[in-house]
Amino acid sequence: MRKIRTLFERVDRKIIDKVADGVNLDFLKEATATEKLDGMNVRCTIRGGTCVRLEKRRNPDKIQKHKGIIEPWYVDTAISSEDKWLNDALANTDLLKLPDGEWSGEALGINIQGNPLNLPNNRIVFFTLDQAPVFENVPTTFDELKTWLPLQKSKYGTDCGIEGIVWHCKNGEMYKIKCKDF
Repeated sequence: MRKIRTLFERVDRKIIDKVADGVNLDFLKEATATEKLDGMNVRCTIRGGTCVRLEKRRNPDKIQKHKGIIEPWYVDTAISSEDKWLNDALANTDLLKLPDGEWSGEALGINIQGNPLNLPNNRIVFFTLDQAPVFENVPTTFDELKTWLPLQKSKYGTDCGIEGIVWHCKNGEMYKIKCKDF
């Protein structure tokens, strides 16, 4: 798994008006912009409409980062109080239409990340299945995004703003921007 790159350079956890190294804003012209949903990143392994493995994202700690490990990975969830709400999100998600394979998504809901989307229950939204809401005509310049983002209402949540936008480019690249980046 690769982290999704932010469009602009960061300085002290805030972005500045400078396009990040390796980011090609031209790719965004034909990209699909989706709502960045605020939850817990998970991956489900599906066989015959059943999840046979539920994993959650693990980020490197300070020691691992110091050793050069910068990309996150997945670890198995457990039947434990720590992963109770991820398992509940899985139980509330219809998997019957999912083909066999590994599917990454975002566990969201009333017991996850403070429920910023004001959802009535826990569930999983799968990234690669076009389940995240699409936003049209999203600006891509620093100043336009700084003004535009805080004004957007979630198309998935109830009576709340968006966390940000993720662009899915035709070449497979993905870029993001979050309201709190500004």
